[in-house]
This record gives sequence, structure tokens and C-alpha cells, in this order.
Amino acid sequence: MNSRLSIISSLICIIILSCLLVIFKVDQSKINGQANELTLELNKKKKELQQVKETQQRKFLKQARKSNNINERMSAEQILASQELSTQADKFFEIVTTFDSQKDWLDREKKAQNLVTPNVLLSKSIFNNGLDNTGRSIIETTKSHASFKTATTQSAMVKDNQIEGIVHVVYEAWQDNHTSGIRTEVYQVKYSLLEHKFTDVQDLGMENQEADISYQK
Repeated sequence: MNSRLSIISSLICIIILSCLLVIFKVDQSKINGQANELTLELNKKKKELQQVKETQQRKFLKQARKSNNINERMSAEQILASQELSTQADKFFEIVTTFDSQKDWLDREKKAQNLVTPNVLLSKSIFNNGLDNTGRSIIETTKSHASFKTATTQSAMVKDNQIEGIVHVVYEAWQDNHTSGIRTEVYQVKYSLLEHKFTDVQDLGMENQEADISYQK
């Protein structure tokens, strides 16, 4: 009899513990879900706040451009020009350093045409057919591809509605499905504030090169 009661008591304990465990898991799942929702909401608010700050900054700078104070006006114009150069550089070099096939390589020219003047598209150091001396695609032969990561722009003073800068472009390159390494390529650029396009882009070479990957320039 005592043995039977002991078994029943054990079963009851097991059932109670199982129920408690299920309740704990459910509660933990709810907590995790709520935490994720709060994180998403916080990130959303941060993004909205950043957008408000940027909007207010642009509004302030545009007002400063109309100021009777020449120093305020010139400072505002310089900041706005530098921001525009940096934004456009991000767009342009993301196009230039992102490709996964021969088609992607050739399509870069079409994608970039609204960001540059026609002479830049003729630059063989940036835009070319991607073929070797035998007429084969270097990218397809070596199974090369690359992906843009960041662009850091250092700008000079505005002069004659033009701004010049140095851009450090970081991208990751692969060859035959093996990571070739992170690369930093340096460019010297000229940007027209009237046309809102790059008028000259010069490739100054690699800042660092962790491994070799070959594609025609």
C-alpha cells in the first residue's frame, strides 16, 4: 500500500513539475517575444530620431545658405556639398565594386550613368569589357565576385561649383567561392555641384591587399 502511494505521489510530482516546466517555457517565450518587440521598436525610434535630426540639420543649413553673413553662408554650402559628395560616392562605388557575373560587370556602366558625366564611363580603369587577351571573361573564368562594404570620403573646399575628394572604398572579394580578403581601394574624385555628377574619377590603387584576385581594369 505504501509502495503504491509512493508511486502515485511520484507521478503527481512529475506531472506538477512537467506543468511548471511548460508554464516556464511559455512565459520565457513570451518574455523573449516582448524583448524582441521592444528592440525593434527602439531601433525604429532611433531611426526616426536620426531622420528628424538630419531633416532639421538640412533645414538649418539651407537657411544658413541664404544668410547675409558670408561666413555662415560659405560654411553651410561647404557642409552641404561635402554631404552630397559622400552620399553620391556611396551610391557610385557600391555599383562599381559589386558584381557576381560577367553580366553584373557590364551592367555597372548602365547603373552608374546617372551619377557620372560621359567621360567617366570611358575610364578603362573602372569600366571595361572584363575580357582577357583571348576574349574570355576573366570573372567567369576565375569565378570572381565582389561586394561593397563602405566608402569613406574626405572632401576639399568648394571651388567654382565643384568639390574634390579622396574616397577610401572597402569591399570584399572572392575567387572560386573562396574569400580573397577585404580590400581598400583609393580614388580621387571631382564632383560638379551644378550637374550633381562626378566629372572625374581616378583610381589611385590599393591601400591594402590581403590576397590576390584577378579581374581586368
